[in-house]
Amino acid sequence: MNVSTCMNYFKGKSRILFFLAFIANVALTLLSLAMLPAKVACHFGINGVADGWMDNYVNCIIMTGLLIFMFCVFYFLPRLIFLFPPGMVNLPNKEYWLRPGMKTLTIKKIQSFMCGFGVALFLLLFTAGLLTLQANLSKPVKLNIYVFYAALSIFSVYLAGWTIMLFRAFRIPRDEQHQ
Repeated sequence: MNVSTCMNYFKGKSRILFFLAFIANVALTLLSLAMLPAKVACHFGINGVADGWMDNYVNCIIMTGLLIFMFCVFYFLPRLIFLFPPGMVNLPNKEYWLRPGMKTLTIKKIQSFMCGFGVALFLLLFTAGLLTLQANLSKPVKLNIYVFYAALSIFSVYLAGWTIMLFRAFRIPRDEQHQ
């Protein structure tokens, strides 16, 4: 299976994966609320040692609110893109892609990219959530920083590839370049 075939397969599945990744994060947040003590480590230094604490229920409220906010941004922004003035839209070749006749295709492309990015970000947050849960259940409280850095590295590589694919997807088609 070549890379193009893989990408087309996941494009069709990205919306489902996006919803599942969001739900998994909310479930993990609620599970953490039920499993952890009243005070939880919410921030860790570069060596993995906890250096920030908060009430467990406050952490749950903040994380749930953040997850819902990110879900709404990734899910609804592509549908709202044509409501913004073109000067406020940061898109490669936006003069071409924001033309009225391109609206449906542009929205579909942006939806696909936003869902893919959302899945990757929610997976990173899920990993961080699992590591934070594990750290808060251990004595002493310490984050497995190596796993976190590995997940962050994978996300960074994905982000670089995502950016390249975004620029490639929003090129002006060859047959339209010379008109």
